[in-house]
Amino acid sequence: MSSAAAPPAAVPATAARDRSVRATVAFAAAAMLVSYLPLSAVNGVLGTIGRGAGAGTGDLQWVVDAFTVALTGAVLAGGALAERRGRRRVTIVGLALTGLGSSVGFVAGGVSGVAGIRVLWVGQGLAGLGAGLVMSATLALVAATAPSPQARTRAIAVWAAANVVGLGAGPFLSGAITELAGWRWLFPPIVGCAALVAAVGAACSREVAGHRTGTRDRLGRLLGTAGIVVLVFGVIRGGSAGWHDPAALFALAAGVVALVAFLVVESRSEAPTLRPSLFTFPGFTAAAIAATVALFTVIGVVFAVSLVLAGAHVGDLAIAARLGCLFAGNAIASVLAGLVQTRYGSRPVLVAGLLVAVGGLVTLLSTDAGELAGMAGLSWRLALVGAGCGTVVATSTAVAVQSVPASLAGMAGTANSVVRQLGGALGPAVVGGVLSPHTVGTTGAVHACVVVLLVVLGTATLAVCGVLAAARR
Repeated sequence: MSSAAAPPAAVPATAARDRSVRATVAFAAAAMLVSYLPLSAVNGVLGTIGRGAGAGTGDLQWVVDAFTVALTGAVLAGGALAERRGRRRVTIVGLALTGLGSSVGFVAGGVSGVAGIRVLWVGQGLAGLGAGLVMSATLALVAATAPSPQARTRAIAVWAAANVVGLGAGPFLSGAITELAGWRWLFPPIVGCAALVAAVGAACSREVAGHRTGTRDRLGRLLGTAGIVVLVFGVIRGGSAGWHDPAALFALAAGVVALVAFLVVESRSEAPTLRPSLFTFPGFTAAAIAATVALFTVIGVVFAVSLVLAGAHVGDLAIAARLGCLFAGNAIASVLAGLVQTRYGSRPVLVAGLLVAVGGLVTLLSTDAGELAGMAGLSWRLALVGAGCGTVVATSTAVAVQSVPASLAGMAGTANSVVRQLGGALGPAVVGGVLSPHTVGTTGAVHACVVVLLVVLGTATLAVCGVLAAARR
């Protein structure tokens, strides 16, 4: 009697577990989407923000990089914090910081001149800290919640797609709101969304405890964060003041020294944030290179197109529509990549994404003045770039995690997120330096930026193919 009754009793338990997993993955994806809105929303209206404040390209670069640099630093600390304090709890704290940073952004819109841009930097930095905590905690939450390797791959694909959708939703939000009410009003909806997702997540998802560790690697995280911040500052300073500028040269040298010191400290730490030995796994190395250049390309293209179209007197909503094509291709491809990689494997899909992105940049080199200002001529080219980079973002985490032993999977996922965000921080820093000597609003400005992006992406694609080919021998 008891053995016959067991199977029916197991069915509700399995169904309840599946519902809990779906709710937790949905919470993680929604949190990731919302946490990216402060970055993506300002991307579409940088020209409007700059004109209203009388700000230059260097000031606008830090509107983006204050977020991405803070995010990168928080990712380094967020994984360990989530392990000690609980992954859902850290996600909610990250959403609170997202809301706080967006509130500061709203205040910045009421401060006139370049001073308002400085206040906006603070808000973007706070929001970036929140996004970094959300990114680390939700990735760990999704990986720990999934009941099988196949389910984990699907859940990570959903999580990565939320990254992409968050990047794509912002320009539409900001374009519509800015034309109706001014750019400061794009922030209150983000505050509301962050509060809603945090409340629903606290009520409907389950906590997943991590492994508490005694060593917290504070020195390593400090060196890593400082190295990234100073390096990005050096790139921005060099682009605006010239590469002979002493401050730029000192910052670049100091950034490299700090990052080398970070690797030395990590190699000797008992509980490192990032094990340098991860780079001895070819799949992880290939994924890290691909992830870095994917976000470098996306954020770089968005930064360039936003400023160039604004300089050509294209409206905010029209700019959002063009950028929306990039992000639509990004989002659709990331979802499809998550499905296709389960059949063909993550590595071939990763390489295919890189090749598509290279092809998209090549087509951008052929744009003339009419196509640049028009919707049809630019949209499909941006969609192609977005599709390639979306495929890379969706598969790089899976490649990184699958390429290392299970005990290092969490660290590999976090490291992949860190290098991806480093690429996102360097994108506007490098592109801004290219734009400075050119007249914003011209095809020459676009082509100059695309050439630089194409050289970086093409070189990285060759490197990824070489690393993966060598690993198969």
